[in-house]
Amino acid sequence: MRKKIVYGIVGLLLAGALSGCAGRQQETTAQGIGNASKDVAADANEDTADISSAESEGQDKEPGYVPTESDVQAAEEKAQAWKALLQSPAEGPEMKLMEDIYGDYQENGGEIAFVTDGNMMDESYNEAIYKGIQMYAFSAGVSFSYYNVDINQPEGHKEVIRQAVSDGARLIVCGGDEFEEAVGALQSEYAQASFLLIDGVPTDESGDAVKIEDNVHCVSFEEEESGYLAGYLTVFDGYRKLGFIGGKEVPSVMRYGYGYLQGIDDAAKDMGLSDVTVNYWYADSYEPGPEIHDKALAWYGEGTEVIFACGGSLYQSVLEAAEEGNGMLIGVDVDQSSLSERFLTSAIKDISNAVIISLDDFYASGKAWSDGFAGEAVRYSMKENCTGIPIYDTEWRFNALTMEKFSELHRKIKLGEVSISGETDVQPQVSFTLNVDKTGN
Repeated sequence: MRKKIVYGIVGLLLAGALSGCAGRQQETTAQGIGNASKDVAADANEDTADISSAESEGQDKEPGYVPTESDVQAAEEKAQAWKALLQSPAEGPEMKLMEDIYGDYQENGGEIAFVTDGNMMDESYNEAIYKGIQMYAFSAGVSFSYYNVDINQPEGHKEVIRQAVSDGARLIVCGGDEFEEAVGALQSEYAQASFLLIDGVPTDESGDAVKIEDNVHCVSFEEEESGYLAGYLTVFDGYRKLGFIGGKEVPSVMRYGYGYLQGIDDAAKDMGLSDVTVNYWYADSYEPGPEIHDKALAWYGEGTEVIFACGGSLYQSVLEAAEEGNGMLIGVDVDQSSLSERFLTSAIKDISNAVIISLDDFYASGKAWSDGFAGEAVRYSMKENCTGIPIYDTEWRFNALTMEKFSELHRKIKLGEVSISGETDVQPQVSFTLNVDKTGN
């Protein structure tokens, strides 16, 4: 019971520091995040922290394990170190939590294994997942490792999971839809391991969804809300010629794009506009490349003002084109405004905190998913503060848009007063001029 309290406090503290999302299964917990986080950081109840930390230090011991005097002393030192770091005013708790002062990161063999088929430090999707793992692992004292798929292997996604399990991983965090088939095939084979699949569900070789086993938890988001908000506000701010360059034609990217179109359409209707045009294209890649750069540069040259660059690192090519063509772009997944003044805004989802919430459940439940998480696929939305655009600690580059207008639209979406379809089977009908480019797929 004490372990569960300890890991729960870690999750609450991190969620409070990030001010991020909380899942539907944890709505009651989420209501107390702010106060609980303040209590933990400010008061740091030393008796509970020391005893609980001592138990967590011995979490891999046999049942009935009693901490020794040296275990307790080591735990006390660790608890006090974290207390000092979290209360440091120099950089704030989030920055301090990114320091691996106890060597929890391992080249391989970590208890948590993050597996991905892209650049881990991509300043977008993969980095957001990794950041969530880092923050939780450093706080809870859990070892973790990072594995990258060998794209030259035909079974690369399965092989990287096999390697992680062979190295001793207890929880495999899979970044992206490319791992759907691999998790579908291996979830039963590796029943002793657990899986956290971000933006996907287990599938068979044909791409059809299969049963989610109890050792798997799936997390996705209502990206259409973020896309809608970015599209609507961009038009409201005065832009009339827009673009969308998506990565692969998969549900998460499509929801961003289709939400973007719906937001643009509603803004055009609300403002009585007849001169809005949108170019739309899937690059079939999340990586930067000359084809993406040339496509974006051509659009800017033809008058496109803002392009929503939606997919991993491909934004790098769009940004290069924006600088050459004097255009703007919209970032994705995380706030990318610090990368360049060319970013008007970003359509975001709180991936890092969704990862933290999931990891906290796993460890609070004794290194297994709880009943509300085991075999479940959860979608986070604006109701849980998991989707939208950045408004705090960001560069606000809208000119005509007021905070009052933003707040009004945000409130309507959150309360369900604005209808936004998350369907990906059919492209939404719009009243403006939409140019869908089928090349590159």
